[in-house]
Amino acid sequence: METITLTDQQSLRIADLPENYRVVGVDHSAPFVRKPTGQLMCIQQDGRLTVATVEAKRRLSERRGQHARALAGVRATTPYTSVMD
Repeated sequence: METITLTDQQSLRIADLPENYRVVGVDHSAPFVRKPTGQLMCIQQDGRLTVATVEAKRRLSERRGQHARALAGVRATTPYTSVMD
């Protein structure tokens, strides 16, 4: 798993995002955010929110695929039907 250090501007931007925006990954030193419309955005070093490039989307997709393959052999210990609120 990749670990990055966010800039102060990136941290502030994430803290100020509306509740329905989700941080879904990271590419190099830029976090990815998915808008409610499904659009993938990138938080630049200076905190600006920009549209993610096609290449960055491809890299994120590849990383998520690798992560899913790594977890494929892990079984749940408690069925979701047994979870109580």
